[in-house]
Amino acid sequence: MVRDTNLCGIAVWLVLQSLIRTSEEIVESSIIQVWSAPGAETRLPCDLAASVHDVAMTMWFKDADRMPIYTVDFRNGPPVHWAIAGEFGTRTHFVLNESDPSSAHLAVDKVARYDEGVYRCRIDYIDSPTRNYRVNLTVIVPPDSPRIYDSEGREILGSIAGPFREGQDLLLSCQASGGKPAPDMSWYRGDERLASTKSGSVCQVHLPALSREASGTKLQCRVEPPLLQPQTRDVTLKLYLKPQFIRVTGGGPTRSGHERSFVCTTRGSKPAPNIDWFINSQRMDSSMTQVEVEGEVTRSVLTWRVRREDSGRQLVCRVSNPWFPAYTLEDSLTLEVLYPPAAQISMVEPKEPRLLREDEDAELLCSADASPPSYNFTFYRGTENHLIRDDPIGGIAVEGNKLVLRGLRRHHSSRYRCRAWNSEGSGLSEPLNLNVLSRPECSAGSVVQQIAGAPGGEVRARCSVSAPSTRDAGPLRFYWTYNGTKDVLPIPPSNVTIRGATSSVVHGLPTEDGDEDLGWLACWASNDIGNQREPCLFRVMPAALPEPPSNCEIEDEFLRCEPGHDGGLPQRFILEALEVRHHAPVMGDDSTMNDQGISGRGLTEAVYRASNDVTPQFPLDALSAGLYTFLVYSETPRGRSQHPAALHSIPIRTSDDLDVPGSLQTMTPMPPQPPSNDNSVALLVGASLSLVLLTILTTLCVTLVVICKKRQQPQRDPEQNTILRRSVGVSMYSGSSISPSIVPTVVVRGHRGSRVLAARWSGVLEDTPLAVLALDTRPHADTDSGHSDGELIQERDLPTTRHNIETQIE
Repeated sequence: MVRDTNLCGIAVWLVLQSLIRTSEEIVESSIIQVWSAPGAETRLPCDLAASVHDVAMTMWFKDADRMPIYTVDFRNGPPVHWAIAGEFGTRTHFVLNESDPSSAHLAVDKVARYDEGVYRCRIDYIDSPTRNYRVNLTVIVPPDSPRIYDSEGREILGSIAGPFREGQDLLLSCQASGGKPAPDMSWYRGDERLASTKSGSVCQVHLPALSREASGTKLQCRVEPPLLQPQTRDVTLKLYLKPQFIRVTGGGPTRSGHERSFVCTTRGSKPAPNIDWFINSQRMDSSMTQVEVEGEVTRSVLTWRVRREDSGRQLVCRVSNPWFPAYTLEDSLTLEVLYPPAAQISMVEPKEPRLLREDEDAELLCSADASPPSYNFTFYRGTENHLIRDDPIGGIAVEGNKLVLRGLRRHHSSRYRCRAWNSEGSGLSEPLNLNVLSRPECSAGSVVQQIAGAPGGEVRARCSVSAPSTRDAGPLRFYWTYNGTKDVLPIPPSNVTIRGATSSVVHGLPTEDGDEDLGWLACWASNDIGNQREPCLFRVMPAALPEPPSNCEIEDEFLRCEPGHDGGLPQRFILEALEVRHHAPVMGDDSTMNDQGISGRGLTEAVYRASNDVTPQFPLDALSAGLYTFLVYSETPRGRSQHPAALHSIPIRTSDDLDVPGSLQTMTPMPPQPPSNDNSVALLVGASLSLVLLTILTTLCVTLVVICKKRQQPQRDPEQNTILRRSVGVSMYSGSSISPSIVPTVVVRGHRGSRVLAARWSGVLEDTPLAVLALDTRPHADTDSGHSDGELIQERDLPTTRHNIETQIE
């Protein structure tokens, strides 16, 4: 049966071939285009163009195949369908609507890419020519997923496009390759289509000069292949934005040295901007700033210690985005710093302070750098800054911040300063030294100096003046005059010596002896500024006798004293050494007292004399060993001192005989001799009574001698009697007998501190006059408490004053 079927099919095919070859064909020149998505159902149209009853057979061919792939036979009643064997045949069927023959079509299910081709529909009519339709079936191939590129060809991989800069031109390309047919492509911003491309694989969008509003905008690339769902790709624009706003706050008055916070606020910059601070065009240290970012608002807080020199300067805040190097925003404020005045004193007239001269006027100006401005000014003078006040009589006027000095004098030469005041305090200026070129003035001022002279002798005087330097005021010139009792005489220049600012003169005095004075010497000096207004005056007084030396001591074989007043004339010093020889005293005999009040009992003539023109110091190494009394005089052309300084009974020994080595001679009386026989009560009582009686008689005799001497001395000048001198420490007494029961201690005070040298006696002392030496060279305030101001006695009473003896009785 199968065989019969095959034979039948072959027969049909042969019949059809014969029909094809023999029938008249009508072929439509147009080709019907049919698109189909892969896997979808498609329809290949074939318009019968006649009733079904008029159609004999319908056949479908693919491409150039001569074998039909599908056949419908209408000749024998109901249509008979035949499809080519295979997979394609199972997916095809012919659809015919008899009421609408034009809608006939070949349906293909699950279209595959290999189904694509040109199909031919052949319609054989019973009484009409054959008609052919060509249908081009194209299986649509979807494009690849769209890809977006920027203007530099970089692919945008994520959903963010950028960053782009504000004001930049934007060019984005959307590519979808591999589509068949080429899809339609377009760019959308929301519902707004920005660009489109028909049947292409690339679509570009161009946005010139991106504005701030474009930041965050979503753009969509849409790919629309036919019969397929469109493909889309969304990107969001990321923009770097310029800063929009800047403002600096925190101004106002600020005290110098105090910290102040300034805030710089900016908005609109993406990313956060760089904020820099500048003062006087210098960048400030970033460590003094603190940055705060809140969304699009960025703040920079500058905490800074304001200085006085910053007053009036511009504090600038500069904002910049590194993506816009040529674009910056700035805001500034002027600093107002409060600080105390910085005063400065200057000369207004004349301009140069070294050109000031006497009798001219000077004007000083006190200027101050202060905030707020200074409202009070004071001026000071001298190193101790004495306040200068208005003195119209003295030519001083303080006028606000000006000091006017009228009629300049030398005393105006000084250091001047000024002080300015404001609400923040005060400031003292640096000193300004004024040097007034003036006439010479006497260095001693208006004090009249006294010099001593003798009638008929020469007098010497030295005059010193103060004057500006010779470079500024010219050289000094001196001349002297002598004002006698009758007239004023100029002193010849040959008697005048000039050395710098000092002049000396030698002038011979007249022979007349004046009671009050011997005349006046006047010293005058001049320079280029003018003559000295008042001379330096010297009153020539009659010279007095010199005073004797005092505080004599012997140290290292030298006798040294302190010189007394020279009486106004140069003095020299004379030493006389008298050797002491002992013999028995004669009671009541005062003939041994000389006119100096010095006992001559037991003394020889002067065995040694020496003189010194400078100081009362004399070597004693030429003396032989023995006991000496030393007399030291002062001598001037006027005469010799009335009294000498006397040291009595000073032993001079060789170095082997000194009891104690040191700087002072040691006065050591002979030690007492032990009794040769046993003491008895009777002998002791008799000796004591005899000694007491002898002491009483001696005291009475000495008292009488002193009284007589006082009466015989001539009355002196009251002026000389009023000269009080401290005791030289030498006390002399006439010879007397002392009870053997009394053991005296002789005190000798050394040159450096009190040094006590004691010698004890027992028995009866030798009958030579006793002279006790007390050398005291300490300051008067350090003497023993027993010495008070009562020890100041008249010089003529020195030899006979008994109470000055410094002894201690043990």
